[in-house]
Amino acid sequence: MRRFAMALVALGMATACGGPADAKAPDEKAKTAVTPMDMTALPADALVLSRTQIEDPGVIAQMNALNILVPKDWTTQGGLVPSRDRCSEIFGVDWSAKSPDGKSVVFIFPTEGWQATNTMIQLMCPPAEFQSSQQYLSTRVGQMFPGARIENYRPRDDLARAAADYASDMQQMSQQNGIDMQIWADGGELTFTFSRDGVKMKGMLAVTGMYFVSSAYNPMGGPPMQTLTGNTLGTFGAVMPEERFNPELAEAVRRSVTPNPEWLKHLFGIKNELGKIAVADTKKRAAMIVAGGAAATRKNIAAFEGMTAATRANGMPDPIKTADYPTRSTTDETDDRIQRESIEGIRGVETYHDPIGEVNVQLDATYDNAWRVTNDDTYILTNDPNFNPGQYNIEATQLQVLK
Repeated sequence: MRRFAMALVALGMATACGGPADAKAPDEKAKTAVTPMDMTALPADALVLSRTQIEDPGVIAQMNALNILVPKDWTTQGGLVPSRDRCSEIFGVDWSAKSPDGKSVVFIFPTEGWQATNTMIQLMCPPAEFQSSQQYLSTRVGQMFPGARIENYRPRDDLARAAADYASDMQQMSQQNGIDMQIWADGGELTFTFSRDGVKMKGMLAVTGMYFVSSAYNPMGGPPMQTLTGNTLGTFGAVMPEERFNPELAEAVRRSVTPNPEWLKHLFGIKNELGKIAVADTKKRAAMIVAGGAAATRKNIAAFEGMTAATRANGMPDPIKTADYPTRSTTDETDDRIQRESIEGIRGVETYHDPIGEVNVQLDATYDNAWRVTNDDTYILTNDPNFNPGQYNIEATQLQVLK
């Protein structure tokens, strides 16, 4: 029983702390995300996003790990990083995309874990007592942006939906095994301002957090012996000059992040490890590394290898049209659609068929219209029903929602 309790307490020691990739000014040379193309004349509400990848240099497997859409002409740097201590997951993400003038940046920063206790046991993680995303972010923003002034915090239940389901499962498991433990998850977004080189900047940090509090009888009397274990499962941020701060752009980038199924196979060890509890926990948690990600449950993993391999990972060919799936029943296709729509709801995206790239792509659902630029792996999102790319000398095809 003690082993099981300790396993629950140790769950989710996420990746070691650190700032956004651009804030660290790494020595590695930034790579150009997309080929330059002038689209400055487009309507103000239009977003122009190009596909790029977040690479794994060999932490799990040397390949593209995550797919993401970033603003046209922005440059990217960073990628997956190894864990740095006993509390961490086996990987983290330290990545950023920067505007051509270098003043605006969106980023994913490594997750982390912490512990606090009123017992004499030796802690496995760095000491901290955060029991909410608000507490965590209020401290984290000061570490990443010294002197920043917090403007506002708002809960983001949409970010925590998958984590909350996972926490509920773990709570039920602990109760079934007679363990006195409280487990919960939440999500939140904090906005802040600061000055950089005389320019007033505005930023946001978003996070998904999970918290475990174990309790035991105190034989010496007094309050119960308790140990808090917390960790972040998803992280995202953006910083821009205040007059250009664009939360819609940041949200569109965040929602576009999708794991590469081939990389997930290496992470999960699906062929040989699918039935193991430890691997099942890893699967459920790994896809939540980026804020708001859908939990990678066993059913979702099966969908990754089938229909969802195309709809959840930008740039993957539609497996229904390949020789690997010569026949599929109506029931199979219905299950695929239900699974895809469930993931869409969690992630706040809509799935479109891209006839130019012959792929299915997931884009921010808050935009009603999506276009694919011909001869350029770029998408235009807009809420203008009358938008015509031809008026801007852009050759593009309007995308249709996948039914």
